[in-house]
Amino acid sequence: MRLFIRFIIQRTLLGLLLCASSGDLLAQQASGSTPFMAPSPYGDQQQSQRLQPASQAQIYLEQQYSNQQQNPVRLGAPLHQANPVRSAGWKQDITQSLPPLYSQSRTQTRGQSGSIRQVGATQSDYPSAFEAFSDDMDYPDLETMPVPEGSYTESIDELCGGNCWGWTVLPTDLLYTSYLAGPKEPRMALAVLNEKDIGWQMELEAGARVGLLRYGSMNDDVLEGWQLDVEGAGPPRLNIEEDLDLDAADFRVGVPLTWRRGAYQAKFAYYHTSAHVGDEYLKRHPGFQRINYVRDVFVLGGGYFVDPDLRLYAEIGYAFNTDGGAEPWELQFGAEFSPAEHNGIYGAPFWAINGYLREEVDWGGNVNFMIGWQWRGDRNNHLLRIGFQYLDGKTMQYSFFQNSERMVGFGTWYDF
Repeated sequence: MRLFIRFIIQRTLLGLLLCASSGDLLAQQASGSTPFMAPSPYGDQQQSQRLQPASQAQIYLEQQYSNQQQNPVRLGAPLHQANPVRSAGWKQDITQSLPPLYSQSRTQTRGQSGSIRQVGATQSDYPSAFEAFSDDMDYPDLETMPVPEGSYTESIDELCGGNCWGWTVLPTDLLYTSYLAGPKEPRMALAVLNEKDIGWQMELEAGARVGLLRYGSMNDDVLEGWQLDVEGAGPPRLNIEEDLDLDAADFRVGVPLTWRRGAYQAKFAYYHTSAHVGDEYLKRHPGFQRINYVRDVFVLGGGYFVDPDLRLYAEIGYAFNTDGGAEPWELQFGAEFSPAEHNGIYGAPFWAINGYLREEVDWGGNVNFMIGWQWRGDRNNHLLRIGFQYLDGKTMQYSFFQNSERMVGFGTWYDF
């Protein structure tokens, strides 16, 4: 039994020695050979593709990467045995590692050439990485896009030059401005006037006139075209002699359609005017007979600029609806000098004269004269004026339309 156990132990030790020596031999053989690499699943496909004629791009790529030193990783070799990756130096032309540029033929559009010339990577005139940024180099071989004959301008004013018309919603300026000396024009105003019979009066006005829609020049410096406006005003009279009691107030609303071309302008408008007496005046004059003065009138007017600063104008109106003693026909005309140049804070002088005749007073009326200093807006043609006013003839308040007045004083007016 002991001999059998000893035999078994000897056989076991002998087997272990044989296995150790065999493993050492295999390890020595593996240290000098290439490890096993699994076959690529695309190997057959790559071989079949190589049988076909190779394109120029493929040939170039094969030439570029045929040298294993330029390939950072060698196929079939361990990563730790590959040559180190070489980075391009500052003076190395990186285009040496780029494939050639090709273009596809395409349809020419708008007369521009759609073809791009092939540029080889090894051409001497192909710019390097840093030479491409040089401003003083010329590359005649490289094609550029054709430059159009015309170019876009930065301003629509330069593009149109006054000849480009279009629609403008809520235009800033008016094509047919209000008459500066017109007694019933819409504006913001405050004037202190002295009348020879009733004493000092304060003539106020709270009104405005704005544009709604214009079809005309898109150049803001050229006022031409057609424009629809809307206006409204309420000019009350306060009696300074009677603690600023309200004597009367007239109200006017209108819708003018205006046109302007060069030095000529025209207007067709509808106006509604109504007159009202103040409660304080009725208390002071219990015997006064109140009237319901009303005019609904169509007006046709025109103006001509002798020069940009001087305008002559005239208009005729016919009232299709009247009440309170009003008659259908009226006539208005005048002249005004108002510098069109924007003078900033310095301003400029102005003067204006207006005549207003009405059928209801046997073609009498009044003459209104103003003179003073004006300031025109830098971004629009709004006008601020201060100066002297003189009115002689029939009153400006239609509740007393048959009365005659002579008023002298000073005022300030803001026109749109």
